[in-house]
Amino acid sequence: MPETDSACGLDTLLPPSVVNAPELVGYELARAVLIRSTYIPGIRHRLGWRGIHEAVTPGLPPGSLTAKVNDMPGVFSFFPVDPGPCHAARFLLSYYPEPEEPLVEKYSIEAGIFALAPDYMEKIRSFVDHIDFAGLFHIGWIECLQSDHGIFISFQALHRLGWIAENGIEIETENGPVQAVAPGGIDQDLPAFDVGMAFFKPLAASFSYTLGAAPTCFYSQKREKKDAACFLETDEQRLTLGYFSNGEKAGVSDWEDAFTHISWSGQTPFPHPYETELWWTPDLTRTGNSLDKKAMDIMTKPRFILLTGFLGTGKTSFLDYFIQVQTAANNFVAVIQNEIGEKGLDAALLDQTYAVTQMDEGCVCCSLAGNLRAALSDILDRFAPDFIVLETTGLANPANILSELQDLDDLFEFGSVTTLVDGSEGRRILERFEVARDQVRLADVILVNKCDLPETDLDGIEEQIRQLNPVAMVHQTIHAAVHPGVLYGVNFRNPLRRPLFYMPGTHATHEDDQIETRLIALDHPIDEAALNAVIKGGGEQILRVKGIVRFNDRSGPMVFQYAPGSWQITPFTGEDTDDYFLVFIGLNLEQHLTIKGVFA
Repeated sequence: MPETDSACGLDTLLPPSVVNAPELVGYELARAVLIRSTYIPGIRHRLGWRGIHEAVTPGLPPGSLTAKVNDMPGVFSFFPVDPGPCHAARFLLSYYPEPEEPLVEKYSIEAGIFALAPDYMEKIRSFVDHIDFAGLFHIGWIECLQSDHGIFISFQALHRLGWIAENGIEIETENGPVQAVAPGGIDQDLPAFDVGMAFFKPLAASFSYTLGAAPTCFYSQKREKKDAACFLETDEQRLTLGYFSNGEKAGVSDWEDAFTHISWSGQTPFPHPYETELWWTPDLTRTGNSLDKKAMDIMTKPRFILLTGFLGTGKTSFLDYFIQVQTAANNFVAVIQNEIGEKGLDAALLDQTYAVTQMDEGCVCCSLAGNLRAALSDILDRFAPDFIVLETTGLANPANILSELQDLDDLFEFGSVTTLVDGSEGRRILERFEVARDQVRLADVILVNKCDLPETDLDGIEEQIRQLNPVAMVHQTIHAAVHPGVLYGVNFRNPLRRPLFYMPGTHATHEDDQIETRLIALDHPIDEAALNAVIKGGGEQILRVKGIVRFNDRSGPMVFQYAPGSWQITPFTGEDTDDYFLVFIGLNLEQHLTIKGVFA
């Protein structure tokens, strides 16, 4: 990964699978910038956007969208095409004028006919299905490149995009053919560069705002148009902004036949005629004397979710799916994750598309004691998350942390206590452990997970849940896969029915339930059958087993996970550090883990 990646925080904008795929970075980065810069209404308006609609297109690179800007009545479309020189992500930029807009007269006769069609606006919305239609309204190109030299964004277009109809153009009307353009007349004469700048200005300002950095270089190039004779005589211009760059013109494909008439590299003053553009600073508070940050909603705080549930209920699966959905929507999720015991495994099992700050060893709700503010402050200093999820250990009682959360409302907006319950084992767990019962009592959203497993008494467990918590929303899930919008509504608009989930005092912990943990370090491969025998021999007293191990009859390190009724062995895909271990959680562990020949 180039050094510029960490410097500009690409890991906070893009998942690692994209950051490490150069052919995708430019496309995903442009998409991320456009989507993220339009979240907050005040920011969106200040940057120059009126709205953006993303068009997801299977089989195409990401980034197809339509957009409206403050200074134009029509609609822009932004469509990914084959990479340009230097492997830069390349986008076709089109502008669809309003039918009554005078600019319509500057387009071709064919484009003007389309603009008057009854389904014109519908086709704009679904332009990816009518790409030839988009070509009629093409005005220029946008290119985005991330390389060892930095991040570069450019716009290029003809000053006059038009052509001569050598044979003239006739169109059919109700009264017969009409000569719309005489032979040798001009069919189109569009000021493409000026039109495209109405899009590029907010795009470039959005790059500065989203990257949190000012441009380090800027240059403008021109060259004469050398296409077929039917095109109007004109010149072509390209503007390029570079970020985290050493000032070289090392950005998006240099034109060999172009001359550079503006070259700026970090010094002041800014070059004429672009000296007043928003793209020169990432700090929008410096771009206007009357800017009111509160009125612009710049102080919007991330939503906070307290994710809880007993051992093995599927919290990590829920979190993984939640992150996938939010990443697809270009939201950034920060995670504070705790696992009881000396070794943390869950963070290693999740794709690191978010920040994971692991707290002190032990149960977060039992022993956090003031460190949550430090972790939250650290995350907010380094990132700008849309969501913060505190995933507690399965043995945590959320009652013991809710009082601390009430003192942190300056850092986040509280969203939900979301609790997972095992659909097959939940009834027995709730009968045995007070911690599990408190996890249900304090929730506003409860997921009854693993509903596809045999011996699942859904009616029985929901009745048991309702006795503990009559007001929470209860959902049945498989693999904890449920869209966040179903649980919380769009932007957490659902009115969550919260119980009285905080009462002063000390609440039950796993120690009150006599639950203990044991870490077993493994410096050699173990026998899988012998491990299974140990777990089965422990019966209901073995509540959870997980770790990274080597088995005698399997190749490579494996992730081993056990919860009552569920065994899972999968290849470990992380970096192999020869650090193998198992964490046992249960009751009377000393009695069950002294079998000779298994771990020694």
